[in-house]
Amino acid sequence: MTPTGTNPTGNRAGVLSGSVGFASRAVVQLLLFGVTIVATRTLSIDDFGAYAIGSLFLILARQLFYGGPYEYLLKSQDDGNLFSACFGANLVQAAVLALLLGAVWLATPLLFPAGKVSMILGLLVPAILPVAAVAWYEAVLLRAMRVKRYYASLLVGDTLGAALAVFLLLHGWGVVALVAQTYARLISVLVLLALATGQRPSLAARPRAIREVLHWSRARHVAVLLNFTSAYGADLVLGVALSPAATGLYRASNRIVSALSDLFAQPLQKIAQTNLSASCVRRQDSGTAWLTMLSGVGAVAWSGLLTLACLAPDLVPFALGAKWAPAVPIVVVFCAVKAFALLDAVTTSFLVCHDRQRAMLKVQAASAVSVIGLAWFSARWGPQAVALAVGLTTAAMSLTYAAMVMRQSRADRHAVRAVAWTSAPPVVAVGIGLALFEACAPQLAALPRITAGLAVAALSFFAGAFLVRHRILDAIGSLGHLPAPSAGPLPHPHEEPALCAKT
Repeated sequence: MTPTGTNPTGNRAGVLSGSVGFASRAVVQLLLFGVTIVATRTLSIDDFGAYAIGSLFLILARQLFYGGPYEYLLKSQDDGNLFSACFGANLVQAAVLALLLGAVWLATPLLFPAGKVSMILGLLVPAILPVAAVAWYEAVLLRAMRVKRYYASLLVGDTLGAALAVFLLLHGWGVVALVAQTYARLISVLVLLALATGQRPSLAARPRAIREVLHWSRARHVAVLLNFTSAYGADLVLGVALSPAATGLYRASNRIVSALSDLFAQPLQKIAQTNLSASCVRRQDSGTAWLTMLSGVGAVAWSGLLTLACLAPDLVPFALGAKWAPAVPIVVVFCAVKAFALLDAVTTSFLVCHDRQRAMLKVQAASAVSVIGLAWFSARWGPQAVALAVGLTTAAMSLTYAAMVMRQSRADRHAVRAVAWTSAPPVVAVGIGLALFEACAPQLAALPRITAGLAVAALSFFAGAFLVRHRILDAIGSLGHLPAPSAGPLPHPHEEPALCAKT
């Protein structure tokens, strides 16, 4: 018999839709983690830190493309100019960002005299144009709800980029190998997305339409800048206040945890963004669907982060090499931080779809200022102190977003309790299992200890998940629940849908 409240067809669709994204992301994260391991073993900590600093500016540029016209294209009605207007807006952004990054490139020798940061940034500046085109094609593909093709394209591109990076690293190319990885990924993904959409970019948009997209995107661009400061400001502070090596230690620790957390957060964010945007376009209330989507993914993600934190003393030196042992306490701190950050995968998509950018800006501004201030103050005690100080700030931002969405979606304590009942049993079971393992396990070598710890965590997770299996299946099934088209006519392109009204 089917449990009460379940939808077998919806569950199958949700499991299939979600599994494609999560499986694709799992492969990509393994590839990127493999590149990180090879890079940390072949590069010095200082060289790794120089690349981390230089690549931060390209990361910022990329985030700006995904925080403006990209979201506008996903959530807006098509008035015949939508696609070309968003592409034109991306080109305007690309030109401005290329000029700004060129100016930053000229200034980097003053902050980082060694010269490697400047060299890396100079090699990455031309990547702005393919980033702009990839972002537009991604939005076109996701607007058509072709999530599987999207992940397949990214999987191929990331595989080619990772393979090239490993090959060049092993043949002594140094940090240039990581730059080559960036270009190989971008160009291959661009070709695959262009073939998938079958749509040519158009420059026929009216200047007024492009200005409208850019005007809407202003708040999102400010938000991206503030979020970037919250997420990466500490990297720059450590590089300036201490050394690129300190940034390398900090960024490698973050990369290890992100390899696990992004496996869940990135697909969840894309699915939530696609589904909530579709609800917005079709003028349907998504209610507390964001909580349901979070609960099933959170049960797995939070269990995984707890496992990584417990096994970090053995796993980090074994994977990265003995010289990276100081990264262990930083990894533990980041595991706790990323547990809160998983909330952002659904809350930010919800708030953007409901045009709450201005309210978000206040939170992001406070977070960005706190991150820079606390990072600069705590840098004297090293990267671990910076990670702890910054982590407290970003966790507070994530909880604030969650409170905002709770009010907007009219979620009550019963909805929150449902999330806890779904995600808590597996997480608690993993915690108990690993605690018993630490207390009873003999003194093993690193590899047997890591293997045994992972086995204990997996068995504990499945034992806890079995107790709430129907809840988890329903939650994962919600990932495939796309809203039915509205029976009534679509609103005029310049009419604000009721669901997306500014508040």
